[in-house]
Amino acid sequence: MRMSALPALALTCLVLGGAAPSAPVAAATDPGGITVYVNPADSVRKDARAQDGRAPERPAASFAAVQRLLAGMGATEARVLIHGGTYHPREEVNWTYSPPGGHITFAPEPGTGPVVFDGSRLKPSRLSTAARQRLVNDPAAVAAAPGYFMTITSAGSGITISGETIQNYVNGGIRIRGAAGDRVTDVTVSGNTFQHLGNKYVSGGTGYGGVHITNSSHTVIENNRFYNLENTTSPGNIHGVYLADYTNDSTIRGNRFGYVSGDPVRTRHNSKDNLVDGNKFWHTGTYAIFSDWRFDGEDCGRGNVFKNNQVGTVSYYGKKFSSGTQGQVSPIKVWLWGHDDPKNANLGGCTPDPITSGGGNAYVTTRPW
Repeated sequence: MRMSALPALALTCLVLGGAAPSAPVAAATDPGGITVYVNPADSVRKDARAQDGRAPERPAASFAAVQRLLAGMGATEARVLIHGGTYHPREEVNWTYSPPGGHITFAPEPGTGPVVFDGSRLKPSRLSTAARQRLVNDPAAVAAAPGYFMTITSAGSGITISGETIQNYVNGGIRIRGAAGDRVTDVTVSGNTFQHLGNKYVSGGTGYGGVHITNSSHTVIENNRFYNLENTTSPGNIHGVYLADYTNDSTIRGNRFGYVSGDPVRTRHNSKDNLVDGNKFWHTGTYAIFSDWRFDGEDCGRGNVFKNNQVGTVSYYGKKFSSGTQGQVSPIKVWLWGHDDPKNANLGGCTPDPITSGGGNAYVTTRPW
């Protein structure tokens, strides 16, 4: 693999007027408290309600059942072990259980094989065509539409999700959805594979992100694989990691991004102090590898750092990146990263720059993994 040093980070500030390998099975470290077992395939059993989840031979039949169990026990520290298998959920997992100061860990049950969640049989959204178009124009409204594997709104406790493969969902993989005054904090997404996400693979909506985060802090996204996240309609809307609406102090480290039709890492609307460190990118990106986006009336990001990353020389579309060349569009000056034809219509003019280079970034001419 031949590498060349990058003289500086390049970025794009944007404004709008309107089959891969399975995930590595992470070791399920005991965070203390109780252990709950879940086997979603057991939801079809007539005696599923009798399964209390407290032993491998009595797994809970759904994540909803796990939440009821933990809430009934008042558990603050728990690990949820998922029996190996390929599952086709009919509905999203909506995780709301949030014991103050607690921590919930999701991981494969050791010795039972890989865990795969496949969204190809998810119940279709009942949104009208007009409502779907509003979602395309305003990704913040996507909370109203089903199409993720899991949505997390629990604001009082930390959560870790590890060792799973998430595939064939139209909107994306994991949605971390805080709100103003009710932020989600301390979520870790580690050692998972996100693949075949977006409307290239599942019709009925728009893909937004393998991990899509809003109004959250201290999220850690590490050692994951983001492969083939692609939209045929609105291809630039889907990202590997999408940090929006005041999402701050996140770390994105040691991940692989391949064949993502939108920019693989995107910040939006005053998302700040996020670190993108030591990742590998190949044939990915519409405008940039790491970009900051603003809709009308939204604020610039700031304090976001890109360092020690390896990047293929061409975008998802085979267009050669600008190799650190500095571009000038009066009155906006920007380091170009994957967009060599900037115009005033698509550059933001933020001061200070939303994204800066921490050094150590390099272009590579062969796939870096």
